[in-house]
Amino acid sequence: MKTILSISLIGVLAWGSVAAEIKVGTLDLQKAVSEYYKWQEATRQMKAKEAAYLKDLETLRLEGSKLLKETQELEELAASSALSLTQREEKKKSFEDKRIDLRQFQMRYDDFRAQKENELQTYSTRTKKQILDEVLSVTKYIGEKEGFNLVLNANKTDPAISEVLFSKNVDDITGKVLQSLNATKSAEPASPAKTTR
Repeated sequence: MKTILSISLIGVLAWGSVAAEIKVGTLDLQKAVSEYYKWQEATRQMKAKEAAYLKDLETLRLEGSKLLKETQELEELAASSALSLTQREEKKKSFEDKRIDLRQFQMRYDDFRAQKENELQTYSTRTKKQILDEVLSVTKYIGEKEGFNLVLNANKTDPAISEVLFSKNVDDITGKVLQSLNATKSAEPASPAKTTR
């Protein structure tokens, strides 16, 4: 019995020394992503793409409104008793043609909207993945360089999606990761010097 207790005690002591050697760190992943200059640039580009899309959509919407108004006017004229039978038949034919144009326009409008929304979604998904991959890669590099065995997501903005609910005396490497990521930002080009003659 004494031998079994000694072996168990040795096992616990050995585990304790291994556990003491584990170095744990935290990273606020949401902060690292949102303060990374590439995320900020991607957000600006996404807003510009959305604005261009909405402008194109508004142009199409105005075109559709004009087409609808023309169609309604032709329908009214085709039913008007103020016109001769021949004129009403001409207007009815024009109305039918315009109604076909309106249906085709609606299909084109729906296709355009679906295509642009798909493009925006694809761009957003691809960009988010690329940026997240870069943040995780730098986190891994710093973690390995500084001897961490484990880096946990300690989201301070939204603790509900964090893997860390409480930590004490644990290194937070968010600042180091951001510094490394943002160090890759190229210097803004200087404005060209004016030449005087």
